[in-house]
Amino acid sequence: MELKEGNGRLEIELPTVVDLPVAAELRDILLDALARDSAADVVLKAASVERLSTAAVQVVLSASGGFKGAARRFEVETPSAAVTETFTQLGLASDLQKLV
Repeated sequence: MELKEGNGRLEIELPTVVDLPVAAELRDILLDALARDSAADVVLKAASVERLSTAAVQVVLSASGGFKGAARRFEVETPSAAVTETFTQLGLASDLQKLV
């Protein structure tokens, strides 16, 4: 997983399984994106995710607040059924919809 620049935005392609170790890596990548002196949008590409941990959901929601506080756009692009289901099971479906 890495941060890629393209089309005026920073993109992160999420892997198939976003478990606790991957959530920690995602947190670090998002902190790097937030620290950059850039107004670029940050996009999580989530179409291929088959399993998403609660820790990863926490990282995504925390990042959302951080980017909002920095007046930067943060979004989840094409969330898979697994992503949508995980957010829904945690009672956070409306939070996901704000990021799509």
